[in-house]
Amino acid sequence: MKAVTWQGRRHVSVDTVPDPRIEEPTDAVIKVTTTNLCGSDLHLYEVLGAFMTPGDILGHEPMGIVEEVGSAVTKLAPGDRVVIPFQISCGGVFHVRSRSLLAVRDHPGA
Repeated sequence: MKAVTWQGRRHVSVDTVPDPRIEEPTDAVIKVTTTNLCGSDLHLYEVLGAFMTPGDILGHEPMGIVEEVGSAVTKLAPGDRVVIPFQISCGGVFHVRSRSLLAVRDHPGA
């Protein structure tokens, strides 16, 4: 697949990278139909480059179609259309389970 990759400070490129695959039972593979780079990615472009490795894939908040799900995934199925927000969570933290999302400071498993 094609992806925008970080190659160094102020240097990104579009490269061919390995297709995603199911690695954990809770994984889902999404065929991205629409995405964009946002302000968060611009921090990686220059300021936070010290935390990047050449070849790291940029971009998030995509929309797409579920292609495959792991054995533990129960709320998605192949063919579902999805929007993936910027915030991620394993769903197991107390504040997430109680829907007090502003109190979440830790994302174990994310």
